[in-house]
Amino acid sequence: MSRFIPAKIILFMLLAGSAYAEKADREKPIKIAAANCVMNQKTQASVCTKDVVLTQGSLSIRADKLTVRQDDAGNQYVAGNGGPVRFRQKMDDSNDWVDAEALRFDYDGHTGIIKLMDKAWVKRGEDQVYSDLITYDLKNEAYQAQGRPEGNGRVNIVITPKKAPAP
Repeated sequence: MSRFIPAKIILFMLLAGSAYAEKADREKPIKIAAANCVMNQKTQASVCTKDVVLTQGSLSIRADKLTVRQDDAGNQYVAGNGGPVRFRQKMDDSNDWVDAEALRFDYDGHTGIIKLMDKAWVKRGEDQVYSDLITYDLKNEAYQAQGRPEGNGRVNIVITPKKAPAP
């Protein structure tokens, strides 16, 4: 039996743990501030550029460009890019924050899947994951990291031992 644990299992343990992103955030309105936004009410799509900041509860996304749209069922879709795009969100059952960066991202509100692409990393406490592609399934609270052949093809994970409580 192999002693090695697949990277996606380590990533799931590392980032999912017992704390999850604040569920109340999903019920809060999305607020966007930017230097420029073009909104089409007919298609329910907006394109915002220059110093874009999206907030929803404790979630914060900073990007150079965000495209936001909503379908007839109310599902939201967000895509963005930047140099880099930065994310931050508080976890439900702790004071921990999850921080992330990538050059591009896509969020599908129907499936609940967010993809961080190109020079992506996620950090929670001292634990970190670096990869060309990090996918998070919000509905199942599961992460997957994978290297892509056009990148360096590797996933890098840092897991910091937790300190034992003082006696």
